[in-house]
Amino acid sequence: MSALLSQLLEQGRAELLARRPDSAQDAEVLARLGRVQALMASPQKRLALVPAGMGLKRVVRGAAWSGLWLSGAALLLALAMLTLDPPALKAQPTALQASSNFLPLVSSADWQRAMGGEQQAAVWLVPATLPRERLALMGLPFDAARANEPLQAELMLHPSGQVLAVRFIQ
Repeated sequence: MSALLSQLLEQGRAELLARRPDSAQDAEVLARLGRVQALMASPQKRLALVPAGMGLKRVVRGAAWSGLWLSGAALLLALAMLTLDPPALKAQPTALQASSNFLPLVSSADWQRAMGGEQQAAVWLVPATLPRERLALMGLPFDAARANEPLQAELMLHPSGQVLAVRFIQ
């Protein structure tokens, strides 16, 4: 096995030596590299990116002023946003919450749309048995020791079948 490996390595070495560039090609690559380094070191070539008639200091100064104006505009925008009232984190109590023990499950806009703007819309009250972990999903207190006990509730359904609110029964 090692004899075969030695033979393959020797064959690979011979192929690499055959493909090795000669000294003329090495000299040409080094000369090109030297010319590129000389061009990069010359100040005239570095200023090629600067428009004609403008000095490098003037371009840098203009960029600095542009950055100053941009950061000032961003600061003014941030201050304007601070003066605005933040969106309400919790919806105002609806008539549903104030008059009953139902917990709305839809936004107030969805509630108005479901009720059609009427004061008294037809809804269905459906008794239901829910897993107790649903309390935690709604942000209500949840006792993990009683997790296996079912929870009795009433669901308020729109005639379309959308669940509008829930009331838990003890």
